[in-house]
Amino acid sequence: MRTGIYSILRVLVALILVIPIWYATYYVNPSPLFPQPHNVLYALIDLILNYDFLSQLALSLYRVLIGFSLGIILGLGIGLAVLLSRLLRDIVYPIIAFIAVTPSFAFIPLLMLWVGLNDFLPITVVTICTGFPLAYTLISSTKSINPDIIDVALTLGANRRVLVFKVILPLALTHIASMLKLEAGHSWRLVFVTEYLAVSNGLGYLMMKAYSMIRVDEIIALIVILGALALALQLIVEKVETLITSR
Repeated sequence: MRTGIYSILRVLVALILVIPIWYATYYVNPSPLFPQPHNVLYALIDLILNYDFLSQLALSLYRVLIGFSLGIILGLGIGLAVLLSRLLRDIVYPIIAFIAVTPSFAFIPLLMLWVGLNDFLPITVVTICTGFPLAYTLISSTKSINPDIIDVALTLGANRRVLVFKVILPLALTHIASMLKLEAGHSWRLVFVTEYLAVSNGLGYLMMKAYSMIRVDEIIALIVILGALALALQLIVEKVETLITSR
């Protein structure tokens, strides 16, 4: 709770500092492509009141949450399977590492062709681009575990399954949580870009419409909304991490 309050306070302090500079910059060099803060606020209100904003927001939120959840299941499944099998580690780990380090946006054109321009596209993009980095993080986190801990567990008779679930996975939780906080924001970016490029609904589609009409105030308003949603999901992941690690 305190972390969330501090984050909100930091945002408010940043606004207090940024808005006067924003106004000053506008009055020094006024431009229709650089709207004033109150115009952005009006555009935000107009978005909410005059468009089917809530339904578009619900679509984007649904895609992020489903894709992010499936990505966690996929990543944990692949990561644990690799840790439990040396054969899989030798064969699959290079593929996981390759997908994990490849820029996520590079997969969007390929998935547009494979999945099609439909509602499953953003979900698939988020699932893949969350799952493989998570698996990579889980597997790679074993390198940071003190070898003495593993030696003690093996000395006490732990088999590979017990070693993975009772030793490696609990010690890797911090690395997994840190990675998921990053991917929480990244999931929103992926859905937003995919909707902008290939889907005719969602917040990304609203951004495309605002761009086509050169509505810079709406563009900035949508950026603010996207940032707030990404921050909210990161705070939720952080709260879940705190609940798990405090036990």
